[in-house]
Amino acid sequence: MAQDSHSAVNAHGWRALVKRLRRANRERLNRWLTRFMGTARPVRAPLAADTRRVLVVRLNKRLGNILFLTPMLRTLAASLPTASIDVLIRDPRQKPLLESLPGIGRVWVQPRGLGALIGLIRRLRRERYDLAIDPTGNSSSNRTAVALSGARQRMGFASNSQWLRLTHAAGRANSRHQAEQAVALLTDSVDELDFKTFDTLAVFPDNRAQTAARAHWVEALGSGPTRGPVIGFFTRATGRKALPAAWWRDWCEQMRRLAPAATLLEIRPPGAEPTADTASVAVAELDVLAALLSRLSVFTAADSGPMHLAAAAGVPVVGLFRATRPEAYAPLGQGCTSVAGETFTGAEAARAAARVLAAEQASGVA
Repeated sequence: MAQDSHSAVNAHGWRALVKRLRRANRERLNRWLTRFMGTARPVRAPLAADTRRVLVVRLNKRLGNILFLTPMLRTLAASLPTASIDVLIRDPRQKPLLESLPGIGRVWVQPRGLGALIGLIRRLRRERYDLAIDPTGNSSSNRTAVALSGARQRMGFASNSQWLRLTHAAGRANSRHQAEQAVALLTDSVDELDFKTFDTLAVFPDNRAQTAARAHWVEALGSGPTRGPVIGFFTRATGRKALPAAWWRDWCEQMRRLAPAATLLEIRPPGAEPTADTASVAVAELDVLAALLSRLSVFTAADSGPMHLAAAAGVPVVGLFRATRPEAYAPLGQGCTSVAGETFTGAEAARAAARVLAAEQASGVA
């Protein structure tokens, strides 16, 4: 048994080493290609007057990263009202969220398998996009997809390590929020266009999602009217961002003391056991989850996809940050706030949620 465990550790170490070597080789190749066919400095220029077909590429499975696109997509749709805005993503579960945005045309999903991928590239090239956008500064996959799209205008962040000649490029300010960086890419790289910008995350679940969400709500809380506000929470953040179960149980106790009229509702992943002795619900479909979250008065979670989804659904969110920076990843929405630090307690987070709830009740929302 000990030998098997030792072998497993060695295998994990070798996989990690191979992954690091591949990443290092890829970065060296990108830097070499950038010297000959990259864009290392900002390029500001007008868009072509006949820009009607736009493709935004974000090949990343993290829900938060996809939601960070929504202010940029809304800015594009509002500022180019005659254009069709398409998006290329990696996770099909996120497709309904982006399709709910005004002005979005088609949401493409990167398929598995070389043959299917080649077929997608051919379909993208047949669309004859006028503009393709890589909204990040560190994704070789995004940059490759922009190149393969065949778009005559290409937009992205200037970089010393990303190849591809861009027609529009902006400098990247890492001090900005990730969502704000994507909007700044538009305003900083395009001349002679007055952008109507958006600065909050947003999704708009359709009637089907709203109906399904109501069924989950009734299952968790009953069909009658709820007693007072409903405060949601999510305990399953990943890695160093996660908080212990005991911390969450203390938060629940503090929350009950500060808001005795409220009902606590845990949002948990499908198949996961509840963390605390409260009502709970698990929803698999992301647009249905967004619709359910929109029914809450306040939502508390560590930095995670559900935290950003709640903000996009219009819920005041208390974001908890122990391992990541709220300057870059805070929930962006009306009434949202953050609690940051290495040692904040459940009581501190509960007080923040109580303050947000009081503000919502004073405004007549909750």
